[in-house]
Amino acid sequence: MKREVSPIVVVIGILGLLVAIQVVYWQKLGPAKRTIIPRSSAGGGTEESARSRPEFPSGDPRFAVSTLAGGLEPGLKDGPATEACFDGPAGVAVAPSGTMYVADSRNDAIRSVSPAGTVMTVAGGPGKRVFSAPAGVAVLDDGNLLVADTGNHRICKVTPGGVVTRFAGTETRKDELGRPAGGHEDNPVAQAQFRYPVGLAVAGDVVYVADAGNHCVRRIANGVVSTIATADGRMDTPTAVTVAGGTLYATDAATGCVWSGPAAGPLTRVERDGLRKLFATPSGVATAADVTFVADARSHCLYALVPMKPFLVAGQQGAAGLADGGGDKATFSQPAGLARGPDGALYVADFGNNCIRKVTLLGSSR
Repeated sequence: MKREVSPIVVVIGILGLLVAIQVVYWQKLGPAKRTIIPRSSAGGGTEESARSRPEFPSGDPRFAVSTLAGGLEPGLKDGPATEACFDGPAGVAVAPSGTMYVADSRNDAIRSVSPAGTVMTVAGGPGKRVFSAPAGVAVLDDGNLLVADTGNHRICKVTPGGVVTRFAGTETRKDELGRPAGGHEDNPVAQAQFRYPVGLAVAGDVVYVADAGNHCVRRIANGVVSTIATADGRMDTPTAVTVAGGTLYATDAATGCVWSGPAAGPLTRVERDGLRKLFATPSGVATAADVTFVADARSHCLYALVPMKPFLVAGQQGAAGLADGGGDKATFSQPAGLARGPDGALYVADFGNNCIRKVTLLGSSR
């Protein structure tokens, strides 16, 4: 299947440059180099993280990773999860019923995975011009979905039956090639503008948007879009958001920072021993079992912040691969969106592996 490359390119090796959106960066990358790190060094990270690992021991079966749907081969194929195909899954959300929804970015589609393990295309698809590189998905209390329609600079509402309507965002100016350029307008939803929205989070009747191209997190409440303030500088490329216990967390893919603060703001950068760059390219964030988890696309790992210090949960730092197991026995390739399921497990949109992974967590029955 031909993969189109967005004109907005993120060069991951030069984080000092102004970058566009995380999903475009993923689309630009070719297949990641797959290497094997010796067990003596795999997943160890720094000396500090190695000393801290009794909290999250490497290879602990309580953090078992399994492949739930899809596989290495990209494509769009519905059916049994083990036979289904995705192409660049970037976002994932799980309904209370256990049905999972996936923002299948390079297929321009929203897919579902039933509790019985059947994959279906809910809306969109290649050539249908419904979505453009959707990167985020969330489930509303009424069972409908919200989709970050990234390339179209809008948030869409999708019924479980596949009916798509505009939820927030209006048409924006065109660039020199005639494509929508996005914008920034805080207004009622019908007049508001976004620029490359990526991550979504829902807390009650409030929606949070990681608006990557506008370098900020947006809030949608009572039909009005507003911008959440930051207390110590501007975000660069926020790509994922989550809300837990009244605290809002956002990952900044370009700077490696995590921001947090009251759900209404302002947000400040989390520091660890005076350092604000906690990760290489944080690409997803979710809270499960009272712990905040971060997916790091560049290091191909899943981390936990306990408390606000990163500990390796699964993956081999710097080595992409597709292997199930616990701790550093498991491998990912550019893990992206994260979501907590009603079973307490964590679900990962494994972008580079074109599949969905499940991580069984400590205290997942809580």
